Order: sequence, then structure tokens, then C-alpha cells
Amino acid sequence: MAEPIPPGPPRRKARRRRMLRKLRSKYRVLLINEATFEERFSLRLSRINVILLFLALFTLHGLFVTALIVFTPLKRYIPGYSDQQVKMNAYRATATADSLDRALAVRDAYITNLRQVLSGNLPADSATLVVPIKTPPTAADLKGSPADSAMREQVRREEAYSVHTDVAAGLARSGLSGVFFFPPLRGVVTSTFDRQQGHYGIDIVTKADEAVKACLDGTVILSSWTSDAGYVMQVQHSSDLVSVYKHNAVLLKHLGDQVKAGEAIAIVGNSGELTSGPHLHFELWSRGEPVDPQAYMVFK
Repeated sequence: MAEPIPPGPPRRKARRRRMLRKLRSKYRVLLINEATFEERFSLRLSRINVILLFLALFTLHGLFVTALIVFTPLKRYIPGYSDQQVKMNAYRATATADSLDRALAVRDAYITNLRQVLSGNLPADSATLVVPIKTPPTAADLKGSPADSAMREQVRREEAYSVHTDVAAGLARSGLSGVFFFPPLRGVVTSTFDRQQGHYGIDIVTKADEAVKACLDGTVILSSWTSDAGYVMQVQHSSDLVSVYKHNAVLLKHLGDQVKAGEAIAIVGNSGELTSGPHLHFELWSRGEPVDPQAYMVFK
């Protein structure tokens, strides 16, 4: 009995052609009225058309489900997904926890010092550790060296026509000469103070979700929303000084709250109509007059 011949390349090609013919074979789908046998609808299909139709429907279904999850509130119910509000609340909680941590550290240091004072365990005062001078200084000891005299002469020549004296006088008149300001934000100043153009502050651009800090100790006198400036906060400081923070995304303090210099009071945002991107509009008012914040602090 002869052995069967194994299938070779011609048989595989013939089998492939038969498979393609089956996929391309046309079938007619008919809808017929059972009572009258009248043909209502007919459709010619092949197996490959049915496969492509099911693939297209599956793709459209996947796109619809993806869009439904991404662009609707249903995404909040997906485990592990956090929306922008949750992130903002987490950032606000972190800033508040940081402020509480600093306040607790200051309180613990105060209690420790008070406990040492009450128990009599005081550290040695630096004044008692100074070794007294046995030989009093003479006039020769108080005479300046040649290098000191040369430096004094150089400084005198350089400041002969300097305007620092006028600047110091202006600071003294505004009552801000001895005030140390904490920059509310570190970033790039894109718009400077211009009284003639009605721009009574500066615009500072920085990365998103950056914390806005109070420039001095004070009391919040305004924490609200306006159509032009969005979320606005005003803080009243001593010496008739008021600081203004506009276009915030979130306000962390409320009306009447006491704030410390460097404490987070808001989050940088893009709220309000008079804005073109996330930034902080910062104003400084002294005795009812606007002043240039860049004259008193550095924002870089």
C-alpha cells in the first residue's frame, strides 16, 4: 500500500485560496413578510465584511466608554483616580500641616525655655564668658589703618553723586524704611508697577499650584471673589500698610484670620476676567497710596 504524499507548498497555497474565497463569498440577508412573502429588506454580506463590522463596532464602543469616563464625573468613582479638587485639598492640608508644625516647634521651644527658667537651670550667659581686657586701649590702637583710610576715601568718591540718600528719605517718608518684607512668591515679574497706566502692583509668574505667602504679620480684611480679579485677599498690617493678592485659585484664610509673615494664605491661580494665565497680582498700599513692591523685596 502506497504511503500518502505529505502536503507541500502547492497544497498550502490551494488551501489559502479556498479560505480567501470563503471569506469573500457573498451572502444575502433577507427580511420577508411571513404573511405575504413580500421582500422588505435585503443585504449582501461576506464573512470578511461581518468581521470588519464587528471590529468597527468594538472600536467605537471602546472609544465611547473611554470618552464617557474621561469627560464625565464618572472618573471620580474609578479606584486610584484623584481629580483636581482632591489634589487642591491635599495641597491645602499639606500647607496647613506645615504651618501647624512650625507653630508647634515655636511653642515647644518656648515651653522648654520657660521650664528651664522656672527650674533654675539657666545656660551660661555670653556676657559672663567674656574675658576682661586688663590693658586699656590707647589712641594708637584706635587709629585707623592705611587700608581702612583708603577704603573710606574710595567710598566717599563713589557716593559723591549717589541717589541713595534720596531713596532713604523717600522710604522714611513712607514709613517703610525699617520694615522687613517676606516675598509672597518667587518667580518672574512680567509686569511692573506703573502708576500712570493704572497698574498699581506687579505680576509674578511661577509654576502652578505654588503657595502665596503673607509679606508681613497682619489680619485678613478681605477674602472674597470679584469678577475682574477672581479670588482676592487683602491683609491689614501695622503702620497703615495693606497688601493685596489677586487672581488666586484657592484662598486658605478667611476674614478676620491672623496671619504671620511667610505663612501660606492662598494658591496661585488664573481666576477672574483680567488675566491671561496663572500668576499673582501683588499690590502694596501705604497710608492709602500705592507703592512699588520691587523697591522693598526681591521676587527671584
